[in-house]
Amino acid sequence: MSGQLSFDELLEPHAQGEGLRRLIRYAVLLERWSRRHSLVSYGDRRELVERHIVDALAAREELSGSGVLLDVGSGAGLPGVPLLAVRPRWRGLLLEPRQKRWAFLRLVIRELGLDATAERFRYQDLAMGAGRFDTVTARALGGYPELLKWASDRLTDGGKVLLWSTESDLTKLQGIPGWRVLSSPLPGLTHGRLVRLQPCFT
Repeated sequence: MSGQLSFDELLEPHAQGEGLRRLIRYAVLLERWSRRHSLVSYGDRRELVERHIVDALAAREELSGSGVLLDVGSGAGLPGVPLLAVRPRWRGLLLEPRQKRWAFLRLVIRELGLDATAERFRYQDLAMGAGRFDTVTARALGGYPELLKWASDRLTDGGKVLLWSTESDLTKLQGIPGWRVLSSPLPGLTHGRLVRLQPCFT
């Protein structure tokens, strides 16, 4: 697209090295597929990067060391793909029941060389035998009380749930018993909150 900044220029402030290369490749695929399949909504490349990719990267500091991430309702791979792109020591499971988006996720995993798999079903259908997760993520999913109840039995000790939430949803989340809730503003073009929830038993 003429007259627009390149993805290299837009993403360079947010990553470097192999992480930057992966994010650029992801942005290219996201732009290409969105033209045909309407994966995400955006006006130009800057909005695509800031509204979706930078927004997802708001949780990168929550993924220290290594671990296993479960991205629920992954859609076009947000927030799971950008996080795994810059945290190569993490493994990921991306859940997406819709066929076209699932196919896109499989392509992205292969093209970016992520240590991840994509499964085509809802989180409610994930068997207990799938193991436990250090971090569960969900962006613009809704139904958070149900998700938190489900996740409480599938987190590792010290595990957490990260939600990309609206201000009104944050108020509701703070009222759910059994969870310690912390939040911070999201960057980019949204006015939402990144909400970190950990089970508490006091």
